[in-house]
Amino acid sequence: MSAQISITEDDLVDDLGAFADTLVDFEVVRGQVNRVPTPKGSEYAVITPMGVVGLSTARTNYDDPTPTTGTRAFTRPTQWSAQIDCYGEKAQDAALVLSIALRSQYGCEFLADRGRALPLHCTEPKQLPFITGENQYTERWSFDAVLQFNPTVTLPQQFADQLHVDLIEVDTTFPPGA
Repeated sequence: MSAQISITEDDLVDDLGAFADTLVDFEVVRGQVNRVPTPKGSEYAVITPMGVVGLSTARTNYDDPTPTTGTRAFTRPTQWSAQIDCYGEKAQDAALVLSIALRSQYGCEFLADRGRALPLHCTEPKQLPFITGENQYTERWSFDAVLQFNPTVTLPQQFADQLHVDLIEVDTTFPPGA
């Protein structure tokens, strides 16, 4: 058994993408994927994972169903951030809708229902220049979404269910100087 993590980066991107899909009427995709063209149409959003920060030390739990199949699990509250870029004529409106809704009760309830992360905060949307491959400017508004999730890393762990302790006379069994 190798180490396993309970919540993956793909899970977090999927949850944030599903949230965005409920609020905007254009395609929402994951950023930094090789050999994938930008979505068709002039309006779309891109979610790019940016980083993780541990919020505390890990809590350890042990599970001992049998001495040969036990596990130990480390759970650590973690902050995860993603950059959300909105492109097209309505990019500012979409960035505002997403950032405001993520900070609201709606954002908390939507992500809580998915059971993996909750919003902590967002940066304010800002306009960033973007020049296409045809040397044309495209509206691009960007903000960072910051979520908290609590991933658990599970590792194998051996346990002993019986111990046999015997006393021996050390000097007799292992004579000094011998």
